[in-house]
Amino acid sequence: MVAAQTPPPPSPASQTLFDQPAANVLALMQGKAAAPDIFDPAFLTAVPPEQLASVIASLKTQFGEPQTLEAVRRMDVRSASIDIRFDKAVVTFTIGVLDGRLSGLFITGSRTQGDTMEQITADIAALPGRSGFVVQQLTPSGAQTIASHRPDERFAIASVFKLYVLAEVDREVRAGERRWGDVLPLTQKSHPSGISQDWPDAAPMTLQTLATLMVSVSDNSATDTLIAAIGQDKLAAIVRASGHSRPSDMIPLLSTQAVTGLKMPANAALRDRFLAADDAEQTRLVADAGDTLRLKNLDLAVYTGGPNQIDTIEWFASPADVARLLAMLERDGDPVTRAILKVNSGIPPVNAGRWAYLGYKGGSEPGIMGMSFLDRTEQGDSYVITAFANNPAADIDQPGFIQLMTRLLDRLVAGDAPATRP
Repeated sequence: MVAAQTPPPPSPASQTLFDQPAANVLALMQGKAAAPDIFDPAFLTAVPPEQLASVIASLKTQFGEPQTLEAVRRMDVRSASIDIRFDKAVVTFTIGVLDGRLSGLFITGSRTQGDTMEQITADIAALPGRSGFVVQQLTPSGAQTIASHRPDERFAIASVFKLYVLAEVDREVRAGERRWGDVLPLTQKSHPSGISQDWPDAAPMTLQTLATLMVSVSDNSATDTLIAAIGQDKLAAIVRASGHSRPSDMIPLLSTQAVTGLKMPANAALRDRFLAADDAEQTRLVADAGDTLRLKNLDLAVYTGGPNQIDTIEWFASPADVARLLAMLERDGDPVTRAILKVNSGIPPVNAGRWAYLGYKGGSEPGIMGMSFLDRTEQGDSYVITAFANNPAADIDQPGFIQLMTRLLDRLVAGDAPATRP
């Protein structure tokens, strides 16, 4: 076995290669340089100066005026990571350099200056519509709440519901009822999000592939295939086992096709019967609906006119409910389950890199936004963070919500949690 070699630190000459391009980025942000003077022409063909100006204006709206170049870190012979301090945050960019000119510029993270958990809580509470979140540290004596707002209130959670499907897959693998390598045909084609809706019908897929697609890219077809394979009895059992405070809100655990179909005006009569029924009757109604709630008969226009039935036809849970589910996965979960959760971090890579482990599942549709995390610091402290925003009257500002969660995670990893390690 050959031992891995630690790469040598960059030489002063190689570091200097990026100093001027980095300074040029700051000058551009401050209006002291013109894009055609500092960028490679190929970059400006892909990103015209007017588009670049719009991005810079957005950065200033969010973070204030750019002040200084804080750091330049060589990544390889063609790229570097740089930090620019704005009034309200330090923003990290990756730059590419070709023959002394900038060939790439990407925003990869930010750190809000002088931020506090109290301010973040106030900003989440001030979101339009309703919002709620909970931050808990997982300790040997149980979960300790660090910050929260409406943690026990019921919210529509969109694709965060897929964590319940993952939890049942995890349980079945640990119980020996299934293996990650088991092959299932892709039988439940749904609409995007996801990619497998375009794959061949009945394509053979492993259980691990389906679960990874479901979590990492929120693949609806993979999700519905797993729901059909698992069955409603086992899904109801995992909802109850997770400690959901109102399990009836998630029983039956609807497929993505069923939710879309029940939102359709053409299915208003079926929807009315569904909403008036108990759990057992709802399960029967969905099963008996057959092709009515299958992809070939769905009208995706239900998602184009703003929020639609988000208080009635959805998946529902409280922030505390999802926190309990994540805590269960942290306590009992299979290593493959943890690996699946970390494929997509949900926040910019620079911010995600501050954690030793960052598991994530999010969800969104018109009027709904949710983000849930299972995290571990380099020191070994584990946390669950889950947050939702619902607004029946308007879409959620998704970039703004992601920025709020990024701020929260940054503040947490910076040390706003109590020291509880033995």
